[in-house]
Amino acid sequence: MLKSKFKKYKVTCPHDCPDTCSLEVTVDPKTKKAIKLIGDKTHPITKGFLCNKVNHYLDLVYNKNRVLYPHVRVGPKGQKGKLKKVSWDFALKTIAKKLKAIEKEHGAEAIQPYSYSGTLGMLGYWGMSERFWNKMGAARLGRTICIAAASTAGIYTYGAACGPAIDEVPNNDLIILWGTNIVSTHVHMVPFVEEAKKRGAKIICIDPRETRTAAISDWHIQPKPGTDAALALGMMNEIVKNKKHDLAFLKKHTTGYKEFLEKILPKYTLDKVSKITGIKKVDIKQLALEYASSKKTYIRPNYGLNRHRNGGMMVRSIMLLPAITGAWKNKSSGCFVGSIEEMWNVDLGKLQRPDLLKDKKPRSINMIQIGNALNDKKLDPPIKSLFVWNSDVANCAPDSISVRKGLKRKDLFTVVHETFWTDSCDYADIVLPADTQLEHMDLHAPYGHYYYSLTQPAIKPLGESKSNQDLYRELAKYMGYKDKCFKETDESMIKNMIDPEHNPLFKGVTFEKLKKNGWVKGDVENKKRDYLKNGWPTKDGKIQIYSKDTEKIGLGAYPEHIEEFTDKTLRKKYPIQILSPATHQFIGNSFVPVERLRNMASRPTIEMSSKDASKRKIKDGDLCKVYNDIGETYAHAIIIDSMLEGVASTQKQYKGSLIKNGVNANALNTQDVTDMGDGPIFYTVLAQIKKA
Repeated sequence: MLKSKFKKYKVTCPHDCPDTCSLEVTVDPKTKKAIKLIGDKTHPITKGFLCNKVNHYLDLVYNKNRVLYPHVRVGPKGQKGKLKKVSWDFALKTIAKKLKAIEKEHGAEAIQPYSYSGTLGMLGYWGMSERFWNKMGAARLGRTICIAAASTAGIYTYGAACGPAIDEVPNNDLIILWGTNIVSTHVHMVPFVEEAKKRGAKIICIDPRETRTAAISDWHIQPKPGTDAALALGMMNEIVKNKKHDLAFLKKHTTGYKEFLEKILPKYTLDKVSKITGIKKVDIKQLALEYASSKKTYIRPNYGLNRHRNGGMMVRSIMLLPAITGAWKNKSSGCFVGSIEEMWNVDLGKLQRPDLLKDKKPRSINMIQIGNALNDKKLDPPIKSLFVWNSDVANCAPDSISVRKGLKRKDLFTVVHETFWTDSCDYADIVLPADTQLEHMDLHAPYGHYYYSLTQPAIKPLGESKSNQDLYRELAKYMGYKDKCFKETDESMIKNMIDPEHNPLFKGVTFEKLKKNGWVKGDVENKKRDYLKNGWPTKDGKIQIYSKDTEKIGLGAYPEHIEEFTDKTLRKKYPIQILSPATHQFIGNSFVPVERLRNMASRPTIEMSSKDASKRKIKDGDLCKVYNDIGETYAHAIIIDSMLEGVASTQKQYKGSLIKNGVNANALNTQDVTDMGDGPIFYTVLAQIKKA
């Protein structure tokens, strides 16, 4: 029997998900095509299986909707506009000429880069691109659209210390999945939860919605959206009242515990918290005492919480629960919001070369307020060029009607580097073809665990597509940038990032090991990470219950519940709070090009309670108009008895052009920012719903 000549390659899933799976790709050397993709069976998190989305990854790579060649606009901007195929040479000459002209007339600040997490490979996310924009002195981008409030809350409270990852879950007796739908958006945590259950652990899901995760939990608690800080503070009050707190831990490891216990927590009585959250007093008390009865507890919040106006304070309050009980003393216990603050800690001086800026200090535009910036006639200089990669700005940014109005400007020169024909391409003057994960090399540092991984090119780039790295190398040539750093290889850049002197997690990690095995675990046992012994990476080495940082920005020094909506008249006019969580089939707008996944999703939907539907004479499946003073969108009703009255839920960043009026739920959002971190308030949205 002949041995198979198929070649296998180690790659990494690049998508915006905490799991960052290691994959094995099989390539047919005759056709040069990838024919099979599976999860790496040896990877301790991936465990050989993939999510519903990445199981279809080859359908994404070999997709009829891929951009394979450069194109330039020959018609008006918008869906009816036309583009024609051109050469890379023509496209890059045109871009360079235009950027130089804008720089000469308006200054480099008039050129606005715009990107986010289309790939979470560290080179593709913020490598050569940042060198290029630093050299030019272009405007900065505040990349706040996802985790800003939660990450800021963590830094203010614990510093850049992230806690035990999901593989530690089975060593706990009680697990709280707080505002996270792990079955749909973090599926590789599920086996660890199931193992914990087998060992006798209790699983509690806290979520306003009934989700797939609620179905696998022992107890589902449904607070009103935006009230999670009150619930956490009420729990802490009950824990202290019943003397279940760890006073010795608080004295040794925290700052401000005394006033917090004596003056702040007593305000959060069962009566008060029950009224705020809508949860019965008996359930709040039971939750608090069950949590405090075991020191082996694990809380896994996720980033949905931080998309409320009061999101930072909610995450900060939840994160303090294990400090009150002393759960941190067990190395497998505590609270894990994510690992990005530690895993992504690389030397940006070496990677991004900020020295190329020299004495320039360009302005920064918050990415969630790009709609305002594009339409601001007083902005000096105005944005004259928008350069988009790793992002579908027309769909992902809040107040998308304003964003699209700005994108339509005739005097705005827009370049989009994209793998697929997205809605943003409809507004581009030039569209450049981007590759997929199978077509380049990159280093991955996950935000849901501590395993670094390498992706290696398995196939040649399809058509004339280029990686983000190669795009900026080429563009640097056309701009006349002679610096050696633009010629540095991906391999060299990765080797320079792996620096255990800069980040102790890199101890024992080498490029050679990554290339051979595909993944290497970060050194989580490194002595520098022993926070109980060495102190936390905060100003005084202690957990900041009292925070000068939150006090400085006007939130007060201690965690408190902050009302999400202060305008009572607005609630009367628009009585439904709209949530827009991630879906089971897509990651934002990613994977929409896969026809099978699109068929599974069927159509844009909005889940609502039977009471809200009855009041509006809406039946299951009816097309509904969802609207407020900012904008409107359309979705088909799904009536759910367990849905809280006054709350509805639709898909995050559904592709707007697949919706009746061309825009998704982001058309309902303001461009306001969160209480800390200047993040978006995607969930602080009130609207009305009626049958279309």
